[in-house]
Amino acid sequence: MEQKKIEHITLHLIVFGTIAIIGVLARQTVLHYGWDEFSSYLILVVCTIIMGAIYLNLQMVFRQLLSPAIEKCFMRFECYRNKAVVIEVPTINSELAGSAIDSEPIISEPEPEIEIETTSDITEEVSTPLCSELNEDVAELPKEETTPSTNTNTSIEESNQPSEYEILRANAMAEKERASQEKLNKVIAYTKQTLVSYLDETVLNRLCRYVTEYYLSDALPKIEPIKIDSQLKTIDIMHFGWNIGKAFGKPRLQTATFIKRIFAHTLRDSEISTIERKMSHTESVCKIKLDRKIA
Repeated sequence: MEQKKIEHITLHLIVFGTIAIIGVLARQTVLHYGWDEFSSYLILVVCTIIMGAIYLNLQMVFRQLLSPAIEKCFMRFECYRNKAVVIEVPTINSELAGSAIDSEPIISEPEPEIEIETTSDITEEVSTPLCSELNEDVAELPKEETTPSTNTNTSIEESNQPSEYEILRANAMAEKERASQEKLNKVIAYTKQTLVSYLDETVLNRLCRYVTEYYLSDALPKIEPIKIDSQLKTIDIMHFGWNIGKAFGKPRLQTATFIKRIFAHTLRDSEISTIERKMSHTESVCKIKLDRKIA
């Protein structure tokens, strides 16, 4: 404690000595420029007061703002924290030892043996809680360090979990995909069941591929015309086109263009506009009828 007082007194003497020197230099300067004695001493006093106020304000700012911030920055380094703990331990020990020594004359008795035993008991009682307190302080440091990492891991896990909107959207998209696939499977099954008697296996599979591409794409697929059995008339092909187009929800004109390209030989005498108009007519005799079930 005495050493710290001497250091503070020396620091203040140096600072105020410097302030006094600056004031004297200011006085000499104004005398050099022809000011009177009273004005020069006034300048000396004013400069000394101003410099002292600046020093005190800077010291206050450093203690209240800069010092905690700097200490907080240095506490991030493990070597600095260990050093701070080691420095605080001897200080506490010295203060407790000093209080124990001061308390000796009060509790001591004339017999020297009793005095020695009492001193040892006090030392043991003081040192035991001191060691336990120091161990608790040192043990608390890792807990403070691990707390932010635990919170960070928790926040990362929470951010990785999908939100309620994302879950509902994913379920809706999955349901939509399932319904779409079910609709396509139903139309493919209808195509195979309806035209299996009029096409061989290779051509029928190619037709099913064209129907799948027509459903999945807005643009018409690249098509190689298919020649179908002559037992089917133009009205049969029109009904087949209307059935699959209605099931897919495609426009009549687009469906008419699609079947015109596939069955170009059978529909060679029919225009696309005629196919669009007559594809749902039922007045003539036909083998493929309009199927409302798949639609």
